[in-house]
Amino acid sequence: MQALTIAIGPVGVAYFGQSLLSADLTRTLAGLTPPNRGIDAPGFETHGFGTKDVYSNIHIDLSNGAFGNFKPAYGTLVQHAGGRFQVALSAADFVVNYSWNETWHTRTYSYASRFPPPPYDKDHAAGPFGYPPHFQSLAVQLVLAFAYDQATKAYDVTVDGVTATPSGVTPNVPAASVIQNEDQQCFSSHVSDATAGAVASIDFKNPIARLFGSLFKSIPASGHLTPDIVYDFAVGDSPLTFPGDHGLAVGVTGTVTYKGEAYPGKPPPALAVPPVPTDANHLRVYVSSYEFDALNWAFFKAGALTYTLNPDDLPDPDTLKVKTYVSAIPVLKPYQAFAMQAQVTPKQASTTAFQLVWEFTKQAMQVLQQQLPAGEYQKVLNLDGNNYVAQTDLDADLAAVGVQDPNYVSIVERATRTMGMAVKHSLEFKLTIQNSAPSPPNLVFDLARTDVLENLSLGASGNAQTLKYDFKKVDATATFVSTTIPRFDSHEFGTTIWPIVGEPRYDEELTKIGHGTGVPLPIMQGFHFLFEQAQLSIQDGYVSVLAQVQFTT
Repeated sequence: MQALTIAIGPVGVAYFGQSLLSADLTRTLAGLTPPNRGIDAPGFETHGFGTKDVYSNIHIDLSNGAFGNFKPAYGTLVQHAGGRFQVALSAADFVVNYSWNETWHTRTYSYASRFPPPPYDKDHAAGPFGYPPHFQSLAVQLVLAFAYDQATKAYDVTVDGVTATPSGVTPNVPAASVIQNEDQQCFSSHVSDATAGAVASIDFKNPIARLFGSLFKSIPASGHLTPDIVYDFAVGDSPLTFPGDHGLAVGVTGTVTYKGEAYPGKPPPALAVPPVPTDANHLRVYVSSYEFDALNWAFFKAGALTYTLNPDDLPDPDTLKVKTYVSAIPVLKPYQAFAMQAQVTPKQASTTAFQLVWEFTKQAMQVLQQQLPAGEYQKVLNLDGNNYVAQTDLDADLAAVGVQDPNYVSIVERATRTMGMAVKHSLEFKLTIQNSAPSPPNLVFDLARTDVLENLSLGASGNAQTLKYDFKKVDATATFVSTTIPRFDSHEFGTTIWPIVGEPRYDEELTKIGHGTGVPLPIMQGFHFLFEQAQLSIQDGYVSVLAQVQFTT
């Protein structure tokens, strides 16, 4: 299953690399320590008046290494075939502060007499001395790749290869070292090579793997919308791919749980992976209707759309007083002294569907003003702000406002037609007369409401970054179900009272779902969508999000 898909373009790859590598990775490398190193030095001889000293078994231990002025800098990230990424880092003008301990053996020969004594052997040790070799530069080449972790159902970044090349080493051999007795040019070269080898053997691989591993494992946590509502962002049906070796793409499951209970909706067909962005945008995300339906289900399970209204909950309390309706519905007269209580209960979770819709938006009205004669446009102004999910309903309203010419009807249909998301709601709307009877009189209506989603945007909800939207009502119809009021036959009463009593509060609750919370999108810790610059659109079968991101440490 995959209800979300993501593609990151070359600009996005470069930005991700630069953000992570120039911040977290360079900081990680700056905290590394060079490994201990043993150096076996070549022997040498010294000659005095009547003596010769032979130095051998010279061994130097470098320990407790620490960098000084070590400031790794990010260079480049280049994508190669097969999902490999080569990263260049460098550091310049730094030292490695080592503790230097040395041991050696001497054999002393004496020629001061006709009968010289036997050679004299002695073992020596000296140190610790400070040893701060200076490096002109260090070039590091990393080869990064991705590996799927079956346990976490996520990808880890692995380090397939590391090459570290130091250059321009000045050894700064301690003045008290025994090797100061030897030709420095020869021995310094030996020490320089050994010291460079110590720096080159630093363990870059494991710290880098740990760094990236924690970052990629933060993606599932970005789906924790609330303590109760959790979106699972594990890898979906489409594994990680590298289209044309310029960017990457992957599918994400997007399954949802409420308090651990899985959303029972039928898994959608696998959502297609979007093409990688080729412009300045970092990534493109496709979101299926499954994610919206799951959010509606979670709020349905939480009881967020179930509510009770009393007169003092309304701007005009008389709206829920029986006396207000007695003149129009005489059978209510026995109850005219009493108030009513309204109860709204969803019968099922709301569902969404991608389909053609006709929306009289500001942009559509501007087009119509240019394409219609002034007289016809004045008629169409009556429909400004309307939305339709059926062309027959649109045509009926056009006829009602006097737009009869088939050519003008076609112009309006084309200008307002777009791909949209229609939302179907099914509610029970119950009115109970509060007369204190054991079984108080009531009226029950089924309420069917249709909305379209509009004003798509990106935002934040708690720790999640979400796709937000507004519900725009298309129509609502209250159908009479039953009553315990004798001789009640005003079955259209529900349609009359619902917009005044039930609908304003229902609109508020829908706003909390779509605009207050929204559908979470997978993102790595530290990265944030640039909300205002995102481009969102409803396509046939998915919502498309084209966005840039920003990284904050």
